[in-house]
Amino acid sequence: MNDWDDDSDAWADDSDDAAETIPCPSCGAEIYEEAEQCPACGDYVVHGTSVWNGKPVWWALIALAGIAAVILALLR
Repeated sequence: MNDWDDDSDAWADDSDDAAETIPCPSCGAEIYEEAEQCPACGDYVVHGTSVWNGKPVWWALIALAGIAAVILALLR
């Protein structure tokens, strides 16, 4: 006789293991986030690791203004 609950679906419903998908930058087909190449169009996917990736333009302008302010302060 078993004293433990035999609920085999409880461990299988783990949403952390679900693979995330993103649209292909070239054709828009849904691909896995970790994919190196799109299976639909065959283009290679370049995952951005830039600091500027996803930032609005005003954010970059403020950063450049800050750099210019530091340079001007050092020149005085």
